[in-house]
Amino acid sequence: MVFLIFGDVNTVDVIMALITGLVASITISIAYKISESGYSNWIPRKIVHILMGSIIAFTVVTYSNLSGPTLAAGIFFTVLMFAWAHKNDLIMELLGAGSRENESRLNTFASGMMGLTGFGTAFLVFQARPEIFVAAILAVAWGDAAGEVFGRTYGTKLVNRKIGSKSFEGSISVFLFSLLSLSTAIIFYSDLCVICVFPHLMIIAAVIAFVELLSIGWTDNFLIPIITAILMWQMLFPTMPLLPLPVG
Repeated sequence: MVFLIFGDVNTVDVIMALITGLVASITISIAYKISESGYSNWIPRKIVHILMGSIIAFTVVTYSNLSGPTLAAGIFFTVLMFAWAHKNDLIMELLGAGSRENESRLNTFASGMMGLTGFGTAFLVFQARPEIFVAAILAVAWGDAAGEVFGRTYGTKLVNRKIGSKSFEGSISVFLFSLLSLSTAIIFYSDLCVICVFPHLMIIAAVIAFVELLSIGWTDNFLIPIITAILMWQMLFPTMPLLPLPVG
């Protein structure tokens, strides 16, 4: 469990930060090249969505303190600024590559910031149970992303009907991959028996799918991690201490 202090980093922290920063940089580069090749913007956007979310989920809680993830972020931004120095319009092009259809670069930036706000809130408030943070991030990285990937690819092929822009196939994918996200967090980061709490996880996954169905634009990036964390707290860990105040 990562301690909410800035302190000395150990060898594992440094190695993990280097790998994380470089992998994040490579992910952005791959997505940018795919966008430049003429593919639809949603493809590189979802690549970043899935890989960056997974990196955050699986690494942040394993550092010894906050200096580790700060170092990883510093490495990533150093690489990004180095690239920007050689291509002045790189940042704007990256934002454009990550934008939804008919969405401005400002909205894309807001989407990323609200997602990080949701991640940060889940991390700080529910820090005592790392499985809550991991589940909250993966619900966005895997669950929300699956909705768009499978919705765009197979939408209306089974059920020829949509609710707004969302398809039945996409919503089912959100549910299944959210359930996978929750189960993964419990298996690897919790002392709970995943089979014992599986009915609870199904309910939480169903709520996530419902939230994604009703969300407009980037609001799901903020709502899904917050709602996932709150539901896991209430249904699985109701007596856990919150930061900064204890509960129960």
